[in-house]
Amino acid sequence: DWRVLAFTAGLAALTTVSFGLAPALRATRAEPAMLLQSGSRGATVGRELFSLRRILIVSQVGLSGVLLMGALLFVRSLRNLTTLNVGFQQTGILVTSVDFTRLQLPEERYTEYKRDLVKRVQAILGVESAAHAMLVPFGGSTWNDDVINEGSDQEAGVAWENFLGPGYFKTVGTPFLAGRDFDDRDTSTSAKVAIVNQAFARKILKVADPLGKRFRIHEAPGKPRPLYEIVGVTADNKFQDMHEEFLPFMYFPSTQEEKPSPDDHILIRSSLPLTNLISSMKETIADVNPGIDLEFLVFKTRIQNSLIQDELMATLSGFFGFLAALLAAIGLYGVMSYMVIQRTKEIGIRMAIGAERFDVLRMILREATVLTVTGLVIGTGLALAAAQAAKSLLFGLKPRDPLTLVMAVVTLSAVAALASFLPAYRASKLDPLTALRYE
Repeated sequence: DWRVLAFTAGLAALTTVSFGLAPALRATRAEPAMLLQSGSRGATVGRELFSLRRILIVSQVGLSGVLLMGALLFVRSLRNLTTLNVGFQQTGILVTSVDFTRLQLPEERYTEYKRDLVKRVQAILGVESAAHAMLVPFGGSTWNDDVINEGSDQEAGVAWENFLGPGYFKTVGTPFLAGRDFDDRDTSTSAKVAIVNQAFARKILKVADPLGKRFRIHEAPGKPRPLYEIVGVTADNKFQDMHEEFLPFMYFPSTQEEKPSPDDHILIRSSLPLTNLISSMKETIADVNPGIDLEFLVFKTRIQNSLIQDELMATLSGFFGFLAALLAAIGLYGVMSYMVIQRTKEIGIRMAIGAERFDVLRMILREATVLTVTGLVIGTGLALAAAQAAKSLLFGLKPRDPLTLVMAVVTLSAVAALASFLPAYRASKLDPLTALRYE
C-alpha cells in the first residue's frame, strides 16, 4: 500500500526534522565569543540535570517502561490462555461439518442419517471415538435460552444449549462427574432428559448435586415446554471464547430435538495423523450419499484461531517493547559517552587531586542512575494508567500486576546499567595527564 508507505516516510522525515531543529536553533543562538572561550579552555561543563538531552533520555526510559510492561502483560496473558485447562482434549480431534440440505430429506430422517453416519465413521481404521453435535466449541455459533426450574414461575437465568449424540463427551475428552451419557433409552417418545455442566448447577440450580433435578426452558405463548430431567453432570469447558468465564450449559439428546437441523458436525478422535483420515471420511460418507456436503477442520486449529488476537498483541507488544528498550539503551549510552567527553578535563583534575578510578566510575554511574530512576518513576505511573485501559484484553492477571511491574523495572534497569557501565568504565581508565591536556 503506497499510501501507508508515504505516510510512514513522511512521519519519519517529520520526526527527524522536529528533533533536529531544537539543537540547531540552540546552536544558532550561541555567542561566538562564548563558543571560542569554551573551546579554548576545554572546560568543565556544568551538570544541568534538566538539559534537553537529559529530558529526552528520561522520556525515552519512561516510554520504554510503558511499552515493556505492556509487552510483559500481553505475553503473560497469552501464556495463561495457552496453558489453561479448557475442559476438553485439544489435540487429535477432527471436526467434519456435514450438510444434508441438497438431499431434500424429510425432517424426521435427519436424526437417523446422523446416527448412521457416526456408526460408519466409528468403523474407520484408526478412529478411537466419534460422535455428532449440532454445535462445536469455537465454531462461531452459540444458542442460549432462559431456564425455569421445576416448581418456579421465575426465570432462573440464561443457559447455553446444544443437541448431540452419545459419545460426544468421550470424544472431546470432557470428564463426566456424575450420572450417565445419552444412550438408546433416550428416544423421541421417552421422558425428556438433559446433561448439564458444573456452571449450570452452580449458577442456575444453585445446588451441589443436580442429578434428578428438573427444569424447563423458556415457554413460547400458548406452547408449554416439557420438563427435562438431569441425568448427567460434566466438567465445565470453554465454548466460544477463551477469555469468557465458564458458561452454564445444558445438553440434550439429538433424538429429542423438535426440529432436527439439516446440518451437523461429526467429531472424530484418533491417535493417527488427522489429515490421513480425511480421505477415509470422504469415502465413507460418499458411500452413504455423495450429495452430502463436507468440510473438514482440525479441532486444534479452531482453538488457535480463537487466540489470533492475543498472539498478535503479544507479538507486536513484545517487538516494540524490545525495540524501545534497545533504543533507550543506545540513547543512554550516547548521552553518557558525550558527558564523559565533555567532562574529560574535570575527570583529569579530580584524579590529579586524589580521586580513585572507582570514584570516577561511581560518579558517572550515579549520573546515569538519576536519569534511569527518574524515567522509571515516570514510566511506572504511565504504565499503570495505560494498563488499566487494556484490562479487557488480559486473561488471568490484573492490569496492575506487581510481578509484571517488577519484571519490567528490573529488565529496564539491567539494560540501562549495562549501557551506562561502558562509558563509566572508559572514564575510569582515563590517564590523568592526558585528560588534563584534553581540549
